[in-house]
Amino acid sequence: MSVFEQVLALLTSPAPPSRNRHFALFAGQGGNRVHRMYRLYRALAQEASRLTARPGASARLRREEGGLWLELKDPRLAYQRRCLLPSELSGYFLERLAREP
Repeated sequence: MSVFEQVLALLTSPAPPSRNRHFALFAGQGGNRVHRMYRLYRALAQEASRLTARPGASARLRREEGGLWLELKDPRLAYQRRCLLPSELSGYFLERLAREP
C-alpha cells in the first residue's frame, strides 16, 4: 500500500488516528511520513471547509496539466494557496468539496 493510500485510509476513517494509540502504525521512517502527510492533507481539507463557509472566500478544484489542483482564496485576508493533489487523494477532495454548500 502506498503512502497516499494509507493517508486516504486515515482521512476516511470514522475515528481520527492518534500517534500514541496507533504507535505501531506510525513507527519507523515510513510511518512518520504517513503521519506527516495525513496531518498536512487533513489541515488542507479543514481549511477548504472553512473557506467555503466564508462569504467571498472560495475553495475549488481545477484540473490542469494532467493534475488536480486545490485552490484556496480569501480576498478579505489577501490569502491565496494552490496545492497539487496526489491522484490517490483527488477523489476524497472532490467528494469533500461537493458536499460543501
